[in-house]
Amino acid sequence: MMKKISAAEANAKIKDGLSLLVCIYDDEKFNRKAHLEGALPMSEFLRMKPDLAKDTNIIFY
Repeated sequence: MMKKISAAEANAKIKDGLSLLVCIYDDEKFNRKAHLEGALPMSEFLRMKPDLAKDTNIIFY
């Protein structure tokens, strides 16, 4: 299920370790323009995805 949340809510979930923050861009654009503290680039998320629990909360931006 997808749900829009505020930046403040996303930040709180990430700081509390309740969610993963994932940037939809590839490594190059992620590093140049779209990096937020604590975020993973899409390529890293895709490598981790098979091992993530099915109930993992993921926030994409």
